Amino acid sequence: MLFIAAGTVGTRTDSDLARFFRDANSFVASSYEAIEPSAPHIYTSALPFAGKESLVYQEFAQRCTSLITVNTFGISQHGGRTVMTLTGHEGAVSSVSYSSDGRLLASGSSDGSVRIWDTRTGEEARSPLVSGTGSVLTVDFAQNSKWVASGTNSGVVCVWNVAAGRTGHRQLNGHSGPANCVKFSPDGFRLASASDDKTLRIWSPETGEQLAALLGHADCVVGVTFSPDGNILASRSRDRTIRQWHSSTGQAVRTLENTGFGSVNFSPDGDIIALTFSSTVALRRTKTGEKVASLDQKTQRFCVQFSPDGQSLAAACGLAVRLWTLQPDPQHASWVDLGGHGGDVNWATFSPDGLYIASASDDCTIRILNAGSGKSTVQPLPVHEGAVNSVAVSHDGGLIVSGSDDESVRVWNAHTGEATIPPLCGHTDRVRSVTISPNGLLMASASDDFTVRLWDTQSGAAVGEPMRGHIEEVWAVSFSHDARWLASASWDKTIRMSDIATQQALAVGPLRCQQDANTVAFSPDDGLVAAGDDSGRIYLWRKDTGEQAHEPLHANGKRALSLAFSPDGTRIVSGGRDNAARIWDIATGQPTRVLQGHTNFVLSVEWSLDGCIIGTGSEDATVRLWDAMTGAALATLHGHTDAVRSVAFTRDGQFIVSGSGSADTTIRKWDVHAACQLPSKPRNDPVAALASASLRDGWLVGSSGELILWVPAEYRPSLAVFPCTLRIDRSSVVIGVGDDGLHAGLSWTSCWRG
Repeated sequence: MLFIAAGTVGTRTDSDLARFFRDANSFVASSYEAIEPSAPHIYTSALPFAGKESLVYQEFAQRCTSLITVNTFGISQHGGRTVMTLTGHEGAVSSVSYSSDGRLLASGSSDGSVRIWDTRTGEEARSPLVSGTGSVLTVDFAQNSKWVASGTNSGVVCVWNVAAGRTGHRQLNGHSGPANCVKFSPDGFRLASASDDKTLRIWSPETGEQLAALLGHADCVVGVTFSPDGNILASRSRDRTIRQWHSSTGQAVRTLENTGFGSVNFSPDGDIIALTFSSTVALRRTKTGEKVASLDQKTQRFCVQFSPDGQSLAAACGLAVRLWTLQPDPQHASWVDLGGHGGDVNWATFSPDGLYIASASDDCTIRILNAGSGKSTVQPLPVHEGAVNSVAVSHDGGLIVSGSDDESVRVWNAHTGEATIPPLCGHTDRVRSVTISPNGLLMASASDDFTVRLWDTQSGAAVGEPMRGHIEEVWAVSFSHDARWLASASWDKTIRMSDIATQQALAVGPLRCQQDANTVAFSPDDGLVAAGDDSGRIYLWRKDTGEQAHEPLHANGKRALSLAFSPDGTRIVSGGRDNAARIWDIATGQPTRVLQGHTNFVLSVEWSLDGCIIGTGSEDATVRLWDAMTGAALATLHGHTDAVRSVAFTRDGQFIVSGSGSADTTIRKWDVHAACQLPSKPRNDPVAALASASLRDGWLVGSSGELILWVPAEYRPSLAVFPCTLRIDRSSVVIGVGDDGLHAGLSWTSCWRG
């Protein structure tokens, strides 16, 4: 970094240079994981991920070429709000606490360790502190920065001497239940602990002597804190009371009734006490209990803290830290969510100068966040709350429609992943299938509520009444190619066809299957209707008469879960519960190709419009691409973490869209041409290596164990890697390759053009 600074000294003012050094320090600290093991990753990893507003990025990105591209959606840029991410714990991080000068940060984890971090570099300041007494539930730094206290699930309270060169700790025994919270008095001469055993205990951290045991709560005590002057101790219990005690005598002062349970914290002047409830943070007068304000939190967590100047409040809130600005009127406080964690946030605390917030999470990381109100914050995107059962793409390729277990239909911009209209609600059970009419005017959805619904594509308005007739769950729906008819397949063993204009059932049908019907499609000329059922049969009927056009196609008695016609109408591809897709010749009724490679059920199949490629989605969480003529495997697309329930090609065949199950709930868009080219690239090609890499310890690692790309911790849960070009999720980070390729591996020095 001395080289970096030296190149800029002559061109910047003192204030600019000071900002540059701050940015450079943040750059190194936030990307330390990448830089420390491999210096080239200063350029190939750290620089592309750096905050785009930082002077380091602005100075040096323009001097590099053929680096990865990073596009973020619903998540702040690395180096924006997130100053650094601290990794090292092997379990959920329960609590964090700053030293009085802000230079050290203590953290406690379910891995049984207390760790001390240097907040300037992000490195551990000393070896982990392990008492062997169980998971660490809480930590607190004393004002003298000499002691750190920790409480464990065994009930043991430990006081660690973290002064330079010291390694010892003292165990304080007395609690008979987990020690949920520990807190030093402002003068550092006392330590309070709160426990499931319904008691509070006050200790001398110097000697380990128990000074008092405070009795009175009727249930677990979950929070404790001292008033700023140290005279009052406030405790919070699951018995729905807040109790205040004289900290020197242990005598009860007053009891305030409340609901819920969680943390308790005084404002810096001691006038207000903040309490977390099941869905709000309540601000009350310390002495009277009078309500000052109620702040919506939505998620029950157990930590809330005032900023040192009392003008802000931070609380753990689901996957984020919620930061309220209380002034000038707490009753109308504004807020932002500082996201980035991949697990629930358990604790959040301000640095002594109020400039930063440290957060502890179930994702095993600690984040240092910029608390300044001037920093922009990106809110997570609205997404499905359940499995994505079906996806469809408009004929112009501009829209993606999806249906989900959350009973909604959603419409997305296929280029940005943003919702174009609010969720379409009306179904009363999971949505199994969605489709878009060929003219793009209507969408149809089928549901477990036994109905089919029509929607206006542009406005999202319901068109007509729900279409009824089926007496069991409706699993599939399909428009005819002339957009005049709609076919639906149900577990009532029937296929029903309706006139779209009148929404009335046609005189033809219902068409009957032997077992539950799972899938239905019209032939390209609309002359045939095909359906598949649980017996493994694929039925073919003439659309106009309902007469059987061919003996059912039947492979091996496994469920037929999906089917699609070839564009010329001569073949059908089907998928089912035998881990393979089959291409059938309609004229002969025989399979001509068996597409084998998936390791679990094939849930969805689709034929590209040019007839060249078949796409399949499987319960093995992959999308596969096949040569439609030879049956040869072209590409396997990895990234989903649950079953791929639906796939759909864009009309030009350039992309395929996929939707995944309840453990994933994402929608992804893949570059078909790029994916098919990857297998032909040489083994050492950086682009091919990136596409096939696996995420390990924060690194995308190649097949031979080579470090290809480091990914910031806050991005890892949201990652999508080329040839995935779009991930629709609460937040997504899409790693791509520019038109000029990628300089990585042994050719990394070529990225520098000076």
